[in-house]
Amino acid sequence: MTKSHAVEISILEQNYTLTCPIGKEATLREAASVLDAKLKDIKASGRVIGIERMAVMAALNMSGELLEYKAQINTLETAMSQLDDRIAKALDQ
Repeated sequence: MTKSHAVEISILEQNYTLTCPIGKEATLREAASVLDAKLKDIKASGRVIGIERMAVMAALNMSGELLEYKAQINTLETAMSQLDDRIAKALDQ
């Protein structure tokens, strides 16, 4: 059983108390900070009205970023594998 405790975060000047596994508090606070910044940027743009729509836009933006990072990781893994193969072949010669 994972132990957890309450952590208070703030998003768009609203305080939330969330349950968080012990040891993951800093990650939760950082995630809340990133989300807060994204929502403030969306709000400041004035193009999206309503907290629900802003949250959806923030989620879509963050999901897009995650997909881009995953693609970059896949590219790097492929490059590393190819480099590993080249090194192995060079050592065999």
